[in-house]
Amino acid sequence: MFDISKDNLLRGSIKFPKKNFLIILLLLGFGEWFVSDLINFAGGSIGFFILCVGGYFYLKNDKPKFNEPNNLDGWINLCNEDLNFFEELEETNDLEKQNLKRKKTLEFILNRCTKEKISCIGQKDYESCQSILKNHFKEDKFDFDLYEELPKYTASEIIPKDALNSDAILYFINLPLSANDFLWLEKFPKNMPIWLVALTSNEIDGKNQIEELKSQISSEFINRIITFDANKSEIANIPFSLRKFFISSTKNIENTKKRLLKELHIAWQSEIEGIRRIQLKRIQSKNQILVASTVFLSPIPSIDVMAMTVLNSLMIKEIKSIWGCNWSPEILDKVSKEILKVAIAQGVIEWSGQTLIGITKLHGPNWLVSGTFQAVSAAYLTRVLSTSLADFMAITKGVEEPDLDFIKKNSEKIVEKAFEKEKINWKAFISDLRKPLMKQSFGF
Repeated sequence: MFDISKDNLLRGSIKFPKKNFLIILLLLGFGEWFVSDLINFAGGSIGFFILCVGGYFYLKNDKPKFNEPNNLDGWINLCNEDLNFFEELEETNDLEKQNLKRKKTLEFILNRCTKEKISCIGQKDYESCQSILKNHFKEDKFDFDLYEELPKYTASEIIPKDALNSDAILYFINLPLSANDFLWLEKFPKNMPIWLVALTSNEIDGKNQIEELKSQISSEFINRIITFDANKSEIANIPFSLRKFFISSTKNIENTKKRLLKELHIAWQSEIEGIRRIQLKRIQSKNQILVASTVFLSPIPSIDVMAMTVLNSLMIKEIKSIWGCNWSPEILDKVSKEILKVAIAQGVIEWSGQTLIGITKLHGPNWLVSGTFQAVSAAYLTRVLSTSLADFMAITKGVEEPDLDFIKKNSEKIVEKAFEKEKINWKAFISDLRKPLMKQSFGF
């Protein structure tokens, strides 16, 4: 009942999914003469090789992935979609109105000043190098924000938010590299333009210190070292990456806006996901009682499974609506069946049955009548199914439809995570079900 059988070959061929293209390539691959004589394919072996390589990349791209916008307008549209979601949510629920504040945050990012903002971090006094920096960072294009040394590193300490909102960071280091500086460097975001300003005292020692520095820092910083000779008060080395950064202020500011909008979208999606999980709990509470009651009253095991499947299909539609999922019914059916198959293989039902036996020792067996074990196991399976399906929709948000290979490769890990998550709520789950099942059994 729970196994995913292969689609009918004729029906699958009519739909012509991409993977059928591979079958055609294999058929053509029986011989070059077959290709040349029947379809008059030019190019001989080389042409056929190109055809196969093209087919490989055509199929390789058929993987679920978030279609991340590649321009500023795309990120603005995503953030506006988030705002629309919050707007609708605040109108239909008794929630604190926060959307005006969110809109101001979005406008603040979009209305950034025309000058690039550079944050300098790591020195108590910048007077000795400020004039040199201004020779390279022209005042008509750049504004500087100066920060002193960051405090002693701890997990709770954070990098100043204004510095992270700037267009680039210059992190000043007194060589040799200290452990505190190393730990802070690891905490900086990897997608932000950051250069290390290494302060050296003389040319000979400076070269050795720079080489030692390169062996200590992460690879993304190796080609981002500005060598500053403190004695001569001059920059001894400007990396190519910084010269490239100087080319276009407009592009740099746009890249910063895209980076900040991406971070804003991620933060809002995290908030939205939290709201969705609250709504999911309500669906689970409602459906687990329906499933348990239906299975409990069904005398035939096959009807139990059928009733559970029907009720789960209604639950799946509700989850699909919450996550704004546009997957086709066929894909939803494949995902849910694969989750059910993996959940049963991982022993969800066996675990719930054994746990029930343990609970009867504490609460007494008087409420555990015939059919209760099946009912509770079916309801628990419903919780694992709904949590797993929600996790699938969350990780593939923005994907039109995941392919079957992706579903099979990730089902075990996702179900295992959902299984462990729901184990924590086992006592609350039993409390929710105990009253309705006793009512079905004894009429009270």
